[in-house]
Amino acid sequence: MEGELVWHKDLGSMDAGYFKVKTAQWGFASSPIIHDGKVVVQCDVQEGAFLAVFDVETGDEIWRTPRSDVPTWSTPAIAKTGKQTQVLVNGWRHIGGYDFATGEEIWKLDGGGDIPVPTPILGDGLAYFTSAHGVFRPMRGIRLTAQGDITPSTIEETNEGVAWVHHRRGNYMQTPILIGDYLYGCDDRGALTCFDAKSGEIIFSERLKGNGFTASPVSDGRTLYVTSEFGKVWVLKVGEAYEQLSISELGDNCLATPAIVDGTLYFRTQHSLLAISH
Repeated sequence: MEGELVWHKDLGSMDAGYFKVKTAQWGFASSPIIHDGKVVVQCDVQEGAFLAVFDVETGDEIWRTPRSDVPTWSTPAIAKTGKQTQVLVNGWRHIGGYDFATGEEIWKLDGGGDIPVPTPILGDGLAYFTSAHGVFRPMRGIRLTAQGDITPSTIEETNEGVAWVHHRRGNYMQTPILIGDYLYGCDDRGALTCFDAKSGEIIFSERLKGNGFTASPVSDGRTLYVTSEFGKVWVLKVGEAYEQLSISELGDNCLATPAIVDGTLYFRTQHSLLAISH
C-alpha cells in the first residue's frame, strides 16, 4: 500500500468508440496480461491500433506490431504450441496469432461480430474465439497449428485452420468457458449452448430467462454458475445434459463476472461485494 511508481507508458489516445458511431464511447476495456516476465497489451482503437510487449520490470518496449482492425474490447491470451508461444487476439477484421518472442503474425482471420469483447480461450490444440453484433455471431474452434490467412470464402466454412464453426451461436459480451470436453457459451439473451469442444457438435441449447446476460459463466469443474444482469444465478450441473440444480437471487443488478476461489464465489453487484460459500 506504500509502493512507489516504478514505470509507466503513454499508449496514446484510447479512442475506443464504436466504429460506426464514434461518439459511442464505451471506454477502453482490454486488460494487459503478464507472461514470462513480459506485459502484453492489445490496443485496438480508431487510429494507430497495435499489439505490444513490454518488459515487466523496466517497462522497456520489446516489440510493437501494427494492427488493422476496428476498436475491440477483448483481452489477449497466451498459447504454447510445441516450442512456439503465441499471443492470441480477438477482433473483427483481424483475429489472429502472433509470435510472443518477435511480434510476427503467424495467422489471421477476417470476419465475425463487429464488436469483439470475449477473450480467446484454450483447449486441446484448439483456441476458441467468439464475437457478436452485426450480421454474424460465430463460435469457432481454431487449430493452434494455423498458418497464414485462414479466412474462408464464407463464414460457415471450415479449413485447415478453422476446425469448426457455428456462425449464429456466438457470444456478445461473455467469454465462454471450457470444462473438460464441454465448451459452454451464454449469449446476452440467455441462450446457453453446450458444445463438444473437439468436434463443435451442439450437445444441448437451453434458454435462461434472466432479462439480459453480461457476466461470463464460471465453474468449479463440477458446477456451472451463470449470472444474469438482474442478479439471478443459475446453478447447473456440468455434463452432457442440461440439469438445473437451483436458481439463487443476489438481490441487486450484476454485470461483472464472479470470481471463484477455494469454494467461495465473489459477486460484485451494483451496490455490494458479496462472498458466498458452501
